[in-house]
Amino acid sequence: MTSDEPPLQLHQHFLDATNVPMLAVDLDGCVTDVNIATLRHSQQTREQWVGSDFAAHFIDRAAAAEVVRTALSRGELSGRTLRTTTGDGHTAELELHLARAHDAGRVLGLFVEARDITIIKAVEQRLTAASHYARSLLEASLDPLVTISPDGKIMDVNRATEMATGCARDKLIGSDFSDYFTEPARARAGYQQVFSTGHVTDYPLVLRHASGTMTDVLYNASVYHDESGHVAGVFAAARDVTQLKRSQEALESTNREVMLLGQMTSLLQSCRTVEESLPIIRATMTELFPAASGQLLLLRPSGNLLEDAGTWGEHPQSLQTAPPTDCWALRRGHIHDIGFERTINPPCRHIDAEDRPYLCIPLLAQGTALGIIHLLVDPATVTEMQKQHYRNLAATAADSISLGMANLRLRESLHAMSIRDPLTGLYNRRFMEEALVREISRMTRADKFLAVAMLDIDHFKRFNDTYGHEAGDVVLKEFALLLSSFREGSDLACRYGGEEFLLILPELLPEQAIKRLDAFRETVGHLAVMLHGKPLPNITVSIGVASLPAHGSTGESLIKAADDALYRAKQNGRNRVEVATVSPAAQRGADQAVPAAASAPGATLQQAGS
Repeated sequence: MTSDEPPLQLHQHFLDATNVPMLAVDLDGCVTDVNIATLRHSQQTREQWVGSDFAAHFIDRAAAAEVVRTALSRGELSGRTLRTTTGDGHTAELELHLARAHDAGRVLGLFVEARDITIIKAVEQRLTAASHYARSLLEASLDPLVTISPDGKIMDVNRATEMATGCARDKLIGSDFSDYFTEPARARAGYQQVFSTGHVTDYPLVLRHASGTMTDVLYNASVYHDESGHVAGVFAAARDVTQLKRSQEALESTNREVMLLGQMTSLLQSCRTVEESLPIIRATMTELFPAASGQLLLLRPSGNLLEDAGTWGEHPQSLQTAPPTDCWALRRGHIHDIGFERTINPPCRHIDAEDRPYLCIPLLAQGTALGIIHLLVDPATVTEMQKQHYRNLAATAADSISLGMANLRLRESLHAMSIRDPLTGLYNRRFMEEALVREISRMTRADKFLAVAMLDIDHFKRFNDTYGHEAGDVVLKEFALLLSSFREGSDLACRYGGEEFLLILPELLPEQAIKRLDAFRETVGHLAVMLHGKPLPNITVSIGVASLPAHGSTGESLIKAADDALYRAKQNGRNRVEVATVSPAAQRGADQAVPAAASAPGATLQQAGS
């Protein structure tokens, strides 16, 4: 500054009143004047300031000198920040505003306003750090997080939200949050619930992706407030529960399957025969495998043939019989599959379904083959995962069925042993006595006749002594077969003991019973029995017959009457049919019991027996 140029000074009476530091700087960058705020802020004297280099008061002197040059060149400069050291040794950040000073058109220098923004800058930095921290928290979450305004518009989202919706952040912000759910009205109802209660927990919704896929979510949301305590919006988080829902459905399905298997096992234990168990097995398999059809094939007791025991679903075949060698599952003793895995398994010959996946599951119990379950699945409705589940479930079901079936067959076998004669296969005396009581009760209620015939092979002891016990056993077996073939309807044939047999003939008029028995007697006379390829002598049979109610009303009385008639048949020359005599008590019971049915045929029987 030349001596003839007036110094650039501040208007002290005005600027000393402000708390903002202000300076005057000449064209050479020297300070010509400062206000009181500058002295207070820098803790320096006016003498230290006036005449000093402006740039020397800043940490970065080069940057400060550049600010002065730029301001002089442009005429003014605002918003530049420089750091300085205060008198107490702290660093302060100043925001500078510079403007040229003029006098009669001449540039004298610069007026400088230095606003201390240290605290503001620190606050901004903390806010920025907090914002970065909050953003990091948002982005660290794998769940979609959204802030929503009171009017339902999206204000901010994280990256997980973009991925869940298939929409970019700039598209999401400002849009209605409910548009991204399959049920917008339900989403808005949940949003209103947040405002009424302050929060909502596990609110179920279905999120729709831009591609059209759906995601089951549980929304948790709460309101947040501004500085004044007013509700500023809602912060919402969505949790993808698709896998959880699948797991729950799988668990429910497993529990249901376990319950069905338990019910089937319990019912099978309560069954009395294999035949009675078959509808239960078919119903259970239908429920367990809704996307499959099937067939149950059981081995005959001889083990040489598989027989159809029922189908379920839309099974393409109703195979009646097949040799067990047609099934690879029975050959191998474990599950045989076609189309479930990439194998070289050959198809079974008992089913023609090579174009569809199927399983053959053997029914095995204690090393004994009982049959197979054939399960045919629809590839269009069953996934690979379901196929594997079907395979495991079928194996479990087969174990339960095998055990139940084995127990039933054992029960049938034991029952048969308890009611059947082991030599002839006919019912034994114990079963006959129980059955006769039931039949008498049934015929009495129905007001119908019943005949009881006692049969004895003539001279059997002599035959047995002459030709041996083996020949006698063969004769008894052949006679039993012939007697079984003679049965009609609900007739019962029993071995009463030794060479004696008993026939129960329900619903037969007396004369019909006599006619049938006499025809059987004639057939016995022509029975050809062979032993080791050699014929045995023909046999004959004597028969005594009694009728309900003419000859008795109880099993004991009818058997005794038939036995007495048999005795008379033997006394009268054998190989004949004799009818029981009628006692006065039985006659009175007959007259009272069957007045309508006992017409001429009943009278004929009584006359024939008298």
